[in-house]
Amino acid sequence: MIKTVHKYLEESARLFPNKIAVQYNDLHYQETITYQELDGFTNKYSQYIRSLGVFKQQAVAIFMPKKIAAIKAMFSILKSGNVYVPLDVNSPKSRLNAIVESAKIKVIIVNNDSFKLAVKLFSEIKSVRVINIEEEISISDIGTCPPRQAISVDLAYILFTSGSTGTPKGVMIPHKAINDYIEWCVETYQLSSRDNIANHAPLYFDNSTFDIYTAMKVGATLHLVPDSINQMVPSLIPWLEESEISVFFCVPSVLSMLKQTRRVRPGILLNLKQLLCAGEVLAPRVLRTWMQCLPHVRFVNMYGPTEITVDCTYHIFDEIPDEQTKHLPIGKARANMDLFVLTDEGELTQSPGERGELVVRGESVSYGYLANDLQTKSSFIQNPEHDLYPDKLYKTGDVVEIDKDDIFYFIGRKDSQVKYLGHRIELGEIEATIANLEEVSEVVVIFSPQDNSLEDLLGCVIKLKEDGDFEYISHRIRESLPKYMHPNKIILISDELPRTPNGKFDRAKISKFFDN
Repeated sequence: MIKTVHKYLEESARLFPNKIAVQYNDLHYQETITYQELDGFTNKYSQYIRSLGVFKQQAVAIFMPKKIAAIKAMFSILKSGNVYVPLDVNSPKSRLNAIVESAKIKVIIVNNDSFKLAVKLFSEIKSVRVINIEEEISISDIGTCPPRQAISVDLAYILFTSGSTGTPKGVMIPHKAINDYIEWCVETYQLSSRDNIANHAPLYFDNSTFDIYTAMKVGATLHLVPDSINQMVPSLIPWLEESEISVFFCVPSVLSMLKQTRRVRPGILLNLKQLLCAGEVLAPRVLRTWMQCLPHVRFVNMYGPTEITVDCTYHIFDEIPDEQTKHLPIGKARANMDLFVLTDEGELTQSPGERGELVVRGESVSYGYLANDLQTKSSFIQNPEHDLYPDKLYKTGDVVEIDKDDIFYFIGRKDSQVKYLGHRIELGEIEATIANLEEVSEVVVIFSPQDNSLEDLLGCVIKLKEDGDFEYISHRIRESLPKYMHPNKIILISDELPRTPNGKFDRAKISKFFDN
């Protein structure tokens, strides 16, 4: 039985040695690597990493664009018994240095594309060594070092997410958490070596965990979506077709943007079998369009923060949502996970009709935040139902509601629950309602309290599908929401709303729209 995730690669290399493991197909450049080649390279390079004195669950950074070299680096680090930390090459120097310092990183693996930038960014840190994975290494470079085999409780990766204080938080994920998740994914979605699985998410975003490890687990081919394709949204559909992608996992805004290009129509993506979404709210009207155009595809809405290893709930859609549907379910708990609602009274419940903060328990829950005991103790709590043994629950900070069929619905962020004009309201509920209007393409709601509560900002920024009349849109919003939820400022824009590198709305930038 496989307990550490790099064993997926080793087993697939044994079963499918000459099969393409990873493919990168850019507009001007194509590269492939077989399972045997990938396994052989990472065996050798993992020894090189250990020869540098890095072999005791130390954090090793990956700093390069998403290409095959990055996958090589990832599995080399895992095989060396260490922990990989993917870095965004477009991040500001201050953030990168904060991560390197927090994780006590001594080695940063780069490729030819990122070598010069890495030297420029990290040269001031004397203890850091930058190594280029695309440079040849000799037997003498490898040397001898004590072997170390990772076990299931060891860390596999640390992903850094935004912290409320402005300091990135390092989420620590062990092998056993990934293995628990991937085993479930393969069984639930019936994945096999015949699949072509796209990797759309950046490697520093946890959605990529699904793509990479399901492919390695079953011997499928992993297709890396190049940055050049992501930067030209209309080109994504032809790329998916040319690559004969059968499984595509993305954030819902990708589906929304593709819908806006008017390329979503019957007869496309005939090789696609499954389309999975997670990472943000999926609008019913967006799903409706996709399901109507792609009746041969299974659509799944999943939910989960980085701290529980990608996803803890899922909902497979058997029917197209009707025009009256305002919210889509995030579904039920996946196998080996427990979901609870933490009520305002501090009780854990799974009863229908309850609303409160979602709390998650299971094998895939993270160990906590790297070198941040205060935040870890705040978010990861002992199960209040007993004190017999350590039993960790993760408080997601997300507000959910359980319906009569025990299905969970996402309501909004706990920290986006605000008091406005004496009413407690969910910003997510306002966003979902406005997003469901036929005229609206994208919407973000911003709340900013002022010294005088009568002057509190409850604003929304809306991108319309086509040029629209401000008064008409304002009227449609007033029709759709209770009076106490009406935004007091509305901004209509024609450009795309700003997004973070993960594809989510950049709320900090969007809030500045109201500065003038």
